[in-house]
Amino acid sequence: MSSGLGYRKERVPKSRKLIIESCDFALRKHRMLGLFEANVTEARKKLHIYKEQTGESISFTGWIAACVGKAVGEHKQVHALMIGKHFVIFDDVNINILIETVIEGKQYPVNYILKSANEKTVKEIDREIREAQKKKEEDYTEAEENRGIRVLLSGPKFLRNLLFWRKVRKDPSFIKERMGTVALTSIGRFARSGGWAIPLGLHALSIAVGGISEKPGYVGDNVEKREYLALTVTLDHDVVDGAPATRFVATLIENLEESHGLPTS
Repeated sequence: MSSGLGYRKERVPKSRKLIIESCDFALRKHRMLGLFEANVTEARKKLHIYKEQTGESISFTGWIAACVGKAVGEHKQVHALMIGKHFVIFDDVNINILIETVIEGKQYPVNYILKSANEKTVKEIDREIREAQKKKEEDYTEAEENRGIRVLLSGPKFLRNLLFWRKVRKDPSFIKERMGTVALTSIGRFARSGGWAIPLGLHALSIAVGGISEKPGYVGDNVEKREYLALTVTLDHDVVDGAPATRFVATLIENLEESHGLPTS
């Protein structure tokens, strides 16, 4: 609606309610935050060679999800929750990632739960992500959980607190199945160089994949151009301390730098 005063007004969509309430919930957590870089030169070479040889590409985000799943599977405390007087430590690593699909003729990000990522290969994860991207608009808009969310968004906040946010705080099964135990978000495809994103999420463990920058690095005794991926890792300090968090990050970076799960030829 134009005001004739040099600006216009648009009605705030109902979907913003959940985003605002999610931020309020996330700000109550006690976060540890770390900025890291991983040398992904060899991994990107392998991805390029695989595409040249097979004509097929492997999703970079899917490969990172496989690396994250393996690392969390070895350090499960990092995706634990504190509910009441107990830690809830999940067996399965369910990663919440954003899948870009077409809704109402526009590219739109949709939350997708990649279940048991710690038990899947890179190719299995890549195939699952691509199948999710192929889903039609009605597959998302008419999904049972999305219909339920639309009903909640039409009601008052106390109803969402009772029927949704209470489950997010206290119901491990609901969290694992509907929210995932880890959040993975990527801005790298929008960045032209290196750079970090600072995620504000609900999860005990959130990983934001930033841009890739070219820097000199040692290869044996020689200095060569290398590609470094920026990573931001946030963890819930209520459930994990600095030493185990550092061990998790070391494992994750090792997986990335050693091209975990990528075909050798």
